[in-house]
Formats: sequence, structure tokens, C-alpha cells
Amino acid sequence: MDTAPIVTRLWDYGWLCHDTVQLSAEASDLELVQQYVASPAFHTSFLQSDKDETGIHGPFAAGRISADDYIPLHEADLENYLGSVELSETPGHDVAERAKLLPHVRSAFAGDRRCYVLRRDERDKELFHDWGFVLFVFREFLFVAPQRDGLERFVIGYD
Repeated sequence: MDTAPIVTRLWDYGWLCHDTVQLSAEASDLELVQQYVASPAFHTSFLQSDKDETGIHGPFAAGRISADDYIPLHEADLENYLGSVELSETPGHDVAERAKLLPHVRSAFAGDRRCYVLRRDERDKELFHDWGFVLFVFREFLFVAPQRDGLERFVIGYD
């Protein structure tokens, strides 16, 4: 499986990747996210791998994630949400790294796109597949355009 292109490097082993997932048009955002969760694009570690990734999504066993795990995130709440992404013990270091993320993710709200974040993250270790622990940070954003015919996907990771 190809990985999404890296937009920017974060911390020493972190990254923000971004890609587009083409899907069939749907009548609702939930139906589009359901289609995404059932699609081959959902089944990836977001890491370079030659392993069979059909049963995984990031650090998670794919079968443990559902469309209901994606919850709305409004643009006004983006900075607070990004504030929950921490890795460094050095005061101010995470602030600088999160500042690299903000313009990329904020720009995806343009054109009346709606954002959904995976409410599961690196703290949900009970949902991990057997080597999911390698992702110390995992945050996923899905942006839905008014046409509901695909998704813009951003993933923050640290491995």
C-alpha cells in the first residue's frame, strides 16, 4: 500500500501526511465516512510497510474502528484539538511543532468543507493491532466537501 505524501516533518520522527480518497457520492457525511471505512484506502498503517495491511488502520485493528468513531470538529475548535497533541517534555517545543500543522489543516476547511476527526488516538491502546504501539502519536482528520464524493485526509503521526 502506498503511504500518503508527507506535508511536513514534526519533532524528530513525526510527520503530517495528506492525501485525497476518491469515493462514490453519498447523500450524507455519515454514509461517505461509512464508505471510507469499508474501502481499501482505510486499510493502511500510514507507514512504509511490506506487510499485509488489510486488517489495520494506523495503530488500530481495522475492525475495531467504525464510522461512528469519526466525530465533527469545527474550525473554531481546531487549535484546542491540536493542543492535545503532545510529545515533547521541553516547554514550548510542542507549541512550535503544532504551529507547523495549523496552516495545513486549517486550509482544508475552505470551500465549506466539514471536518471529522477519529476520536480514537494513541491513548486507545486496547484497540491496537499487534505492532500498533510503534505509533506514539496518531490523529486523523477527514474533510468532506459539499459534493460528498471523496475525502481530504490528514494524519499526524509519530513513529
